[in-house]
Amino acid sequence: MRSNHFLDEVSSYIRSKEAKEYIAAELKAHLHQAKTELVQKGYTEDEADELAVRNMGSPSDIGQKMDKLHRPAIDWKLMSMFLFMSATGLCLFWFLFKDGNSFSVLKQVYSVTGSVIMACVILFFDYRKFQRWGWVFFTIGCLILVQFQFSNVIMNGKPRINILGLLSVDSIMVLPLFLLAWAGMLQSKKMNVYWAAILYVCSTYLFLSTVNLQAVALYSFMVAVMVWRSSLNKRKILITAAVLLTTCVSLLLIFSKDIKTYQLERLFAFVTPEKFSETSGYMYLKLEKLIADAGWFGHFGSLENIDFSNEMMMDFIFVTITYTLGWAAALLIGMLFLWMIWRISRIFQTVKDPFGKILVSGSFAIFTAQVTVSIGMSLGLLPIISLSLPFMSYGALSAMINAFLFGLVLSVYHKKDIILMKKI
Repeated sequence: MRSNHFLDEVSSYIRSKEAKEYIAAELKAHLHQAKTELVQKGYTEDEADELAVRNMGSPSDIGQKMDKLHRPAIDWKLMSMFLFMSATGLCLFWFLFKDGNSFSVLKQVYSVTGSVIMACVILFFDYRKFQRWGWVFFTIGCLILVQFQFSNVIMNGKPRINILGLLSVDSIMVLPLFLLAWAGMLQSKKMNVYWAAILYVCSTYLFLSTVNLQAVALYSFMVAVMVWRSSLNKRKILITAAVLLTTCVSLLLIFSKDIKTYQLERLFAFVTPEKFSETSGYMYLKLEKLIADAGWFGHFGSLENIDFSNEMMMDFIFVTITYTLGWAAALLIGMLFLWMIWRISRIFQTVKDPFGKILVSGSFAIFTAQVTVSIGMSLGLLPIISLSLPFMSYGALSAMINAFLFGLVLSVYHKKDIILMKKI
């Protein structure tokens, strides 16, 4: 068999086009080297070619082995859990609101369906194409944040913008853009710790101008994790982080006199809610009572005891789950979230591509922070802020953001075993 026929037969067993090209190039190089050595030993060109091919082994065995080794993989465990949690959140909504209410079950169906489609599309998209657009994503994200300053739509004291007149969103919507931005920028040879600090400060200022401290917290945690997982000097990162933290604390102390009375009251209400039972402490006491009365199996026939306000179906959905379905269901959901967090961390460890690892670390940071803070504040362990619980809370924005995160993680895993072609 001639070398060209050998390469064609090996390639016929490999389904990945990218892997097929790389493996063919590698085998061709090996055959050329073996053929050259045989010619030097006195064989003719044709004899050396046939002997080199024979020494390589069975083309079918090689092709099947290479196909299995470099085949695009899907993490069916994480994908199945993503679909299960999405379906669970939707079923919970139907269970609570099947008799009619102020919330739209149909809108939630559209949101969940759209999020699943988004995750599947991103799964099969080559995430590496995002890498060279890091600075572009950062610029677009900053420009969108500037638009919030000119918005006339205010909800709960925060400016919002409308997307095509269909969806009103706050500044947390740009987190996926900044995730892609930082992953790309941190792969740039021009990036260093000081540049990263400057970019972080500038973008955080724009986030602060949108009066969205939740977005600032998620963004800061995401950047911190991604920068730490990058190839930047760890010592310089720690020193720069200490300087930034010290500066922030100093500014807070300097401007502490400008803090409003109601803002201090919210802080004190977390520690002693009984003293503010008619104002800021009311929600703490309400959540504490619902949690205490939940029991192991909840109150299926006592849903009227819950005031199904926006907060109870969005920020405090975990309390609603605990009260209606009991601690048994709440613990089960908590364990499923922990498994998802663990699974993402495992994917991070198996990925070799630096850009893919940074994307997974940023997605891990955002998802973990949402779960931890949302459950923590529902149980009274953390101060109350406006933050949704992934898959469970009502709303399209939360569903889309988390679908984007899981789509990215699954996309990175999908390509993890494909060897990249090296430029010669």
